[in-house]
Amino acid sequence: MTLGRHVDGVLFDVDDTLVDFSDATARALLAHVGALGAGQTATAAELIACWRALEREHFPRFLRGECSFTEQRRSRARAFCATFGLTLGASDEETDAWVGAYLEHCDAAFRAYDDARPALDDLRRAGYRVGAMSNSNHRYQDAKLRRTGLRDALEVLVCCDDAGGRAKPDPEIFRTACAALGTAPQRTLYVGDHVDNDARAAVRAGLHGVWLARGDDTAAPADVPVIHDLRLLAGLVEGTSR
Repeated sequence: MTLGRHVDGVLFDVDDTLVDFSDATARALLAHVGALGAGQTATAAELIACWRALEREHFPRFLRGECSFTEQRRSRARAFCATFGLTLGASDEETDAWVGAYLEHCDAAFRAYDDARPALDDLRRAGYRVGAMSNSNHRYQDAKLRRTGLRDALEVLVCCDDAGGRAKPDPEIFRTACAALGTAPQRTLYVGDHVDNDARAAVRAGLHGVWLARGDDTAAPADVPVIHDLRLLAGLVEGTSR
């Protein structure tokens, strides 16, 4: 399947698509707790599972506009420390210091996937416009992409705080990203690691959606194309003249 004649630009999800997020944050959490000399009665699996559950609970509050990006981080840190009996001061400043130390471990752990930069460079050489779109805070994602050496390969970065608080799967964030990239939705491809919030949501917004199924051998859905390596994306969009 080729989409070249139908595509002028490609937008990418960031976390777990371009940048290893899940594994990196798990390693960072364990390093952070270990550095504090705390959490010794809990297993690594228990610590990570709790942090992931709190992320699923509190990050959507930010996406719904119920709290700031900073506040959802504070809420997660406070609940996590309460769960495992870890010492955390009551003030915002003390909580922010705890979060800041964790984020330093994250910064050290984040890595671009091996296939990310080659895929971006291949598309740019082929003449496609290339950008990223994320359900996160712009400043945070911009810093992450710069740190992992990918930001200069992206013409634009659009996050939910750039789209009036709209977040995937809302079609509006996809349209905002297309406008920033300078491509019409029907001539833009979006690729991400979540089949519903990325690939199918892109299709509903009028884009071409592609599911990046890293290490997932689930049978390919009938409604969206699937790739297992970003370096295969150029072959998907190329092949015919535009």
